[in-house]
Amino acid sequence: MGTYIYKMPDIGEGVVEAEITAWHVAVGDSVLEEDPIADAMTDKATIELTSPVDGVITKLGCEAGESLAVGGALATFTVDGEEPETASADSAAPPETMPAKTAVTKTTPVKTPNTPPLILPDKVLASPAVRKRAREAGLSLANAAPTGASGQVTHIDLDRLEQTLQPEEGETRIKIIGLRRVIADRMQAAKRHIPHFTYVDEIDMTALEALRAHANQNAAENKPKLTVLPFIIRALALTLKDWPQFNARYMDEQGFVSQFKALNLGLAAMTDKGLIVPVLKDAGRKSIWQLARDIARLSEAARNNTLSKDDLTGASTTLTSLGPLGGIVTTPVINRPEVAIFGPNKIRDKLEMREGEIVLRRVMNFSVSCDHRVIDGYDAAAMVQDLKACLQDPQMMFL
Repeated sequence: MGTYIYKMPDIGEGVVEAEITAWHVAVGDSVLEEDPIADAMTDKATIELTSPVDGVITKLGCEAGESLAVGGALATFTVDGEEPETASADSAAPPETMPAKTAVTKTTPVKTPNTPPLILPDKVLASPAVRKRAREAGLSLANAAPTGASGQVTHIDLDRLEQTLQPEEGETRIKIIGLRRVIADRMQAAKRHIPHFTYVDEIDMTALEALRAHANQNAAENKPKLTVLPFIIRALALTLKDWPQFNARYMDEQGFVSQFKALNLGLAAMTDKGLIVPVLKDAGRKSIWQLARDIARLSEAARNNTLSKDDLTGASTTLTSLGPLGGIVTTPVINRPEVAIFGPNKIRDKLEMREGEIVLRRVMNFSVSCDHRVIDGYDAAAMVQDLKACLQDPQMMFL
């Protein structure tokens, strides 16, 4: 008996690795030449990998969902033939030369002379005192020209750097710290990691605005005043039941998407200290009046800095609204690791021609930004159409 190692073939077109999306065999399976082994996906296509030999599978090179480099051991077989001394999955021999004997090489440590440690080009040398001063002054050591005997940045170098960075006349510099720094880091990470796209459509809000006005006029004194936001949230909760891929988080480093049954909706709120996103929990189970109360409570707590930890955690997706300042179109940035963010814009008057007559309608553009890694443009458009239908016939959301 011998061992045959089937290495990931060169698929061509510059591909250096492929993701194994499915295995068609398991360890212990007997296969014949040309039997399907696995499906491999690149950024260009999905291909079926077939067995090059008759044999029994003894090892698979990775789990489904993992990537394998070209030349990596895809599968190991036991085949008829001479048994080699070793069967190394890391052998560099090409598939067509196996089975083959692999020489066992004894490795002996090599002594090397004492040499100074390697200093990486992006490693800036500086004393702790200089580092502390630069940190407190908001200076980057990488921008300083080092003059120290060993190439380190000195206090004199910081003096020169500060002189070149003096504010211009009429300039005010504000250091980015605290919440603003957190926001900056999160937004930068979101744009760096997430390929955003934004879809926008116009929604006729005339019927909903009439319903809202009627509800406010006939509400009991203990009822909160209804804005349009609770209606939008209710419509969104109903719509996302059929579109769970939008109510989700993409854990890209772990390689999976988490979809959620409950809509725990982050509500981006602007405060004096910056943008805060309290979470309206289980929005789909609440009435319009309950939503209005929760929105008011979270908004007040955000302004007063009294939000609890529970108020600030657990969002499955986010809605951001500027209210009357909503503008015509927004392209909101996704709150990573969520995969979508919804943005209703300002409701405005619009004249339309209907059945030969000019009529006045109340319309609103609605934006949704999506993570293109897990949501396709067609799905975004179709989801918004369902949401649009719900908002344009608002009685449907209460049936």
